[in-house]
Amino acid sequence: MNKLRSLLFIQFMSGLFIGLVLVLLGTFMTSALIEQQQIENTKLIQVLADSNVTGDPKVLSKQIKDAVELDLLQITNQEGNQLYNFEQNKSKQPVLVSLLRQADLYTKPRTVATNSGNLIIKFHSNYSAVLSPLFDVFLGLLFLPIIIILISFGLFKSFIKNTFSKTSDELADLVTKITNNKTLDGKSDFNKLPLQFGSTISALKRLGKFVNNTLSEFEKSASELKIEAFKDSLTDLPNRTRFVEYFESEIINSDKNTPFGVLALLRATELQHINQSKGYQEGDKYIKGLSEILEKVVHTYNGASIYRLNGSDFGIIVPNITIKEADVMAQNIHSRLNEYMRASELSAIGSMGIVSYGKDKPLGELLAAADTAISLAQTKHVNAWHIQKESNLQQNSTSAFGNQNWRNIIDDVIKQSSVTLLFQPINAANRSSKAYTEVYSRFKLEDGQVLPTASFLAMAEKLNRVVDIDRMIIEKVFDVIKTKNMADKFFGINISPASAHDDQFMIWLERRLLKEANLATKLIFEISEYGLQQNVNSSRRFIDMLHRAGSRVTVEKFGVGITSFKFFQELKPDFIKLDGSYTRDIADQKNNQYFIRMIVDLSHRIGVNVLAECVETQEEKHVLEKLFVDGCQGYYIGKPAAI
Repeated sequence: MNKLRSLLFIQFMSGLFIGLVLVLLGTFMTSALIEQQQIENTKLIQVLADSNVTGDPKVLSKQIKDAVELDLLQITNQEGNQLYNFEQNKSKQPVLVSLLRQADLYTKPRTVATNSGNLIIKFHSNYSAVLSPLFDVFLGLLFLPIIIILISFGLFKSFIKNTFSKTSDELADLVTKITNNKTLDGKSDFNKLPLQFGSTISALKRLGKFVNNTLSEFEKSASELKIEAFKDSLTDLPNRTRFVEYFESEIINSDKNTPFGVLALLRATELQHINQSKGYQEGDKYIKGLSEILEKVVHTYNGASIYRLNGSDFGIIVPNITIKEADVMAQNIHSRLNEYMRASELSAIGSMGIVSYGKDKPLGELLAAADTAISLAQTKHVNAWHIQKESNLQQNSTSAFGNQNWRNIIDDVIKQSSVTLLFQPINAANRSSKAYTEVYSRFKLEDGQVLPTASFLAMAEKLNRVVDIDRMIIEKVFDVIKTKNMADKFFGINISPASAHDDQFMIWLERRLLKEANLATKLIFEISEYGLQQNVNSSRRFIDMLHRAGSRVTVEKFGVGITSFKFFQELKPDFIKLDGSYTRDIADQKNNQYFIRMIVDLSHRIGVNVLAECVETQEEKHVLEKLFVDGCQGYYIGKPAAI
């Protein structure tokens, strides 16, 4: 501001000086103009004097005054006597006249004589009409430069202020962009600054480059730290924290209206056994092999991601696929798990549970449902999977229960013996074939609400209460046979692998069968092929005990494992029940027909009857009977019903 004041003072003095110079120049020019006019007036008055023939001074003075405006007019004779005198009052003269007179720039009076020389005329012209408006012009010449300079200075000051303000805003915007790590475009950003800010532009470019490099380094470091924090060190897969973050951001809080897909959990069921029997290095190798299998299969789906949730569980999110497509994916994983099992000489690799997800489904509920699905898969066969469908999830409120709630429910069912029995017949193919009626269990809450049977049994096995459930069911079967007077019929009872391999349960069951010897011969205990494979020695002891007590044994879900017939020769079951996957659409499945025919031939050679389940059409029944199956079970034969 001090420099601006100094500039204003200098400009003011410059304007004043220029004004004075213009006034002086104008004054000298005016004086010259008056002088020229005085000369012309002198010539005119000379002509008038020469033409005066009367010699009368009054007549001459009148002629002169009519011809020329005068400030002074004196006429004298040769002797100097004044004949006529006229002089303008000086106070009435224009200011400019006074100024010119003070500056000695006003013209002097002139003298003219007649031809005869008898009259002498002294005069001074009057220039009031000319000089009066010129004074205003001189004032304008004096102050106009000053006014122009002051106006230009004001405009300059305003321009400077606006320029500084605009430049300040532009600099603020550039600094904001730099702090926000935005790339600066020299054409659209820096060109808005005046050229005089060249050094500032260079400094801002250096600052922007420095900030960008620094922030890039920080982001890179942060990204690396985040990756490390969200990554499993063994498999390099994202961990549970990243899994939860992804699910919440991409599904729960997604901008999409209806995100959908499947969530799968794969449990490495053999990890604990491998760690204890072969060491942790082999356990790590086993987990890595599992992760490689999942990556090969899952990454063929767009947007799919794999996570290691804990020591033994892998989480898989596959967006935009249906349950039917998920079943194809699970079959592919199952095949690879079987190959890995044979290559690594393990008895099993893992089980998988699959559920469909949506925006309105909480993660905790989905994980609980998937965990239940794993338990259900473990009851099927080795390396199996189970898909928990929407209808299962919404069947009742217990689908979202935690372990403690399930424990309370199971305890209440056992305490109240809240089980209802349903019976489904197995139709013998001919009179010589043996068959029986299979018993199904349905469990209820105190309020009468029916629990999902598969989920209930899976959670009972997970919580180590399945043995008590099996005891309760067997007692219930005994009670129904007695109360309904059905001692002449044969009944099949499902036994969980956990009960079959439990020594205390085996002792209890043997005593109970011996106590009810007349009923023991009417019972056939069904155990899954996978359950028998889990512990061959224990399975053999259990089957031998049942045979001693007069009961018989059925190996159900036969054909999905890799058990050899030598194994069955050692166990000596009475029946095998083919898995439903072989009987569905059997008329169109030539390979399945060949397999069943081979199984029937081999089984009959060692005295084992072959049953087929999931028979739902007459055509299926007809084809199976042609393949010499001993009995058929399914909705076509009869649905489970109360007696």
